[in-house]
Amino acid sequence: MKKILLLSLALIVIMATSAFAKNAPESVAGITIGENISTIRSILDMDSARSPWQEEYIKRIGIKKLEGYNGGYVVVGDCNRKDTILRLKLKYSDSSLTFFNNIYGMLEKRFGKPNDWRGNPFGTLKVWKWSLNDDLGNVSLILQHFSGNDDSINNGNSIRISRPSWIKDEKKCWEEANPEPKTPSIPAKMKGMSWFIPY
Repeated sequence: MKKILLLSLALIVIMATSAFAKNAPESVAGITIGENISTIRSILDMDSARSPWQEEYIKRIGIKKLEGYNGGYVVVGDCNRKDTILRLKLKYSDSSLTFFNNIYGMLEKRFGKPNDWRGNPFGTLKVWKWSLNDDLGNVSLILQHFSGNDDSINNGNSIRISRPSWIKDEKKCWEEANPEPKTPSIPAKMKGMSWFIPY
């Protein structure tokens, strides 16, 4: 009896894991995580390709304006997964809260309730994050709405998909191939905490 119960539980776990694996998203608007950028070269602004500061292991490339979207970008590997899409972000043309809520409802229906809320208490920033998995690893899905006055955050609605473990792998690959030279720091010109405070 115990064996049958254990086998039944194992089968349920396997089936649930299989269904969950198929549930993780990979694509938005024809752009797919894990594919080479050659598959979407026609929509990329290759002149914009840059490595963010202190992130030489990846390159960020702008996406041209697509129907229904006001641009965005892809992040590709530059070491172990060179030119492979690791992250994408697209900004929706419709910046309304109604559109955001509609997209959220569709995502919740497809992927379940999100794992994390990252909004602010003022209601100007609304961020929902899903942490999903498939047979290739973890997938992060983030839906965001912003309607405030912070220049560091784009107003409107955006969606992001990434594979965080792949990005960590790229960083490790780059650091192993390009060890940082040990050079002495330039001495502080002020004593105490004054060195750390704007003046």
